[in-house]
Amino acid sequence: MKVSELAREVPWILPGLPVREAARLMDESNSLALLVKTVDDEFLGVFGYTELLDAASRGELDEAVEEYVNTEPPLVLHDADIKDAVLLFKKHESLYLVVLNDKEEPYALLSVMDVMKMAASIIENIFS
Repeated sequence: MKVSELAREVPWILPGLPVREAARLMDESNSLALLVKTVDDEFLGVFGYTELLDAASRGELDEAVEEYVNTEPPLVLHDADIKDAVLLFKKHESLYLVVLNDKEEPYALLSVMDVMKMAASIIENIFS
């Protein structure tokens, strides 16, 4: 199975968005992270669950996400095998991977939860 089969597009946000609003978008999109771009549409990084917890623990929910963006998130190509993605999750100790298209541009995320749901479905089919 390829990464592209499980990857999900998530909302893109600008770095000036308040953390509180990013948290709302994460909840609405049921995503562990959001992709962050500059006003020139260039990929800046990821604002994820870990960054949200960091901001919340500091009481900085009204600060801009740019203060917390992970500018070096782990990346995976859309045509990589899921098993390779699992190794990347472990190597980077990350809950998500940024998925790159053929032009090596970010377009989606793959989360640990996406992979776990797929694995649970396979196991369920084996035992049913």
